Order: sequence, then structure tokens, then C-alpha cells
Amino acid sequence: MTLVASPAFAVERPALDSLHSGSNGAGMKEQRNEKISGNLQARADKEITRRLESLQKLITRINEFKKLSAAQKTALTTQVQAQITSLTALQAKIKADTDPATLKTDVQSIIGSYRIYALFMPQIQILGAADRLLTTADEMSSHAATLETKINEAQAKGQNVTDLQTLLADMNAKVTDAKTQGQNAINAVTPLTPDGYPGNKTILQSARQMVVMGIKDLNTARQDARKVIVGLMKFGKIESKPTATPTP
Repeated sequence: MTLVASPAFAVERPALDSLHSGSNGAGMKEQRNEKISGNLQARADKEITRRLESLQKLITRINEFKKLSAAQKTALTTQVQAQITSLTALQAKIKADTDPATLKTDVQSIIGSYRIYALFMPQIQILGAADRLLTTADEMSSHAATLETKINEAQAKGQNVTDLQTLLADMNAKVTDAKTQGQNAINAVTPLTPDGYPGNKTILQSARQMVVMGIKDLNTARQDARKVIVGLMKFGKIESKPTATPTP
């Protein structure tokens, strides 16, 4: 019986092994795909949640700006809120995706279609810096007015204030230019939208340089103010300090 059965078994066994291997291989492949999809969905959910949190913070920051008009704040907030709505819908869709190709496309769109860190974050950073720049420039204008009063008082007492007047004029010019740079930066980046990226990247870079130039102006204005104060102190006691300027 053994001699008769063995050849038959030898012929049938490879076929049985092949059938078992094919069925099990398909099952393992499906399991691997499910695991990959699950991991991809989990990572996508984490990335979208991180972006949603960042966008919510941007709305809070926009409302804190002092130098943006109500219309500009509304326009920015509307853009950010639209991104929040779209990302929330995408997050739900990714969780429900069952087709691997569709899932991959949706996950890739998180970066490709939503420019949270490429556009919105730099845009709001520039606006925040420009807002502080304008606020500080206004404070320094007030300070310059105080110094002008003291210079006039010293002149009325017969003091030679020509050099101080020159310094004050330069201070006012630098403050004025700082305000121009800050406002131009705001006007440049406020209208930018994700659809225009990366074409509008150069506008972001240009606006950033405007803010840097404005800060340099205020630093020079502050130095002028200090020199004026030192000159006034030679005429008598003065209670005045130059206003601090923002850092880049």
C-alpha cells in the first residue's frame, strides 16, 4: 500500500501546496494593505489635527492686530476659516477611504492643496511683525514730539540746538519711512491666497525685507533720540527715554 500510495501523493502534494500558498498569500497581502492604509490614515489624521490647531491660533492672532483694518482682518479670518472647513472635511474623508489609491491622493493633498505652513504661517508672521513695527513707530513719533518741545524750550533759553534739530529731523524721517515700510508689507501680503502659491512666494520675501528695513529705520531713530537726549542733558535735567524698537 505504501509503495502504491506514495507516487500518487507525490504528484498531488505540489498542487495542494500551490493552492494553499496562493490563498494564504492573497490574505497576507490584503492584511498588509489594510495595515498600511491604517497607518497612513493615522498619520494623516495627526497632521490635519496639527494644522487645524495652528489655523485656530492664527485667527486669534489676527484679531489681536492693532494696525490692520477691520476689512483686512475679516478677509484674513475668512480665508483661514475656509481652510479649517476644508481640512475638517478632508479629515473625515480620509478616515472613510477604503481604496488605497484614493487614500494616497487625499493624503498627498494635505500638503499639495493646503498651504498652512508654506503660506499662512509666514503671512501672519509678517503681518504680526509689521503690526508691531507700526505700533512702535507711533510711540516713537510721540517721543519725537516730546523731544521737539524740549529742544524748543532750550532754544528759547538761548541754547544752540542746531545739531539737535538735525538729529530730530533724521529721527522723524526714519520713523516715517518705518511706517511706510510696515504699511507696504501689510498691503503686500494681506491679499495673498493659497491658490497663488508658490508664485506669490516672492511677495512674501519682499514683504519680509520691508519689515527688516523698517526695523533698521527705528533702530537708527532710537540712536538719534539718544543723542538728542544727551545733548539736552547738557542744558539741564531731562526726564525722557527713547522708546524700544522691535526685533526682526
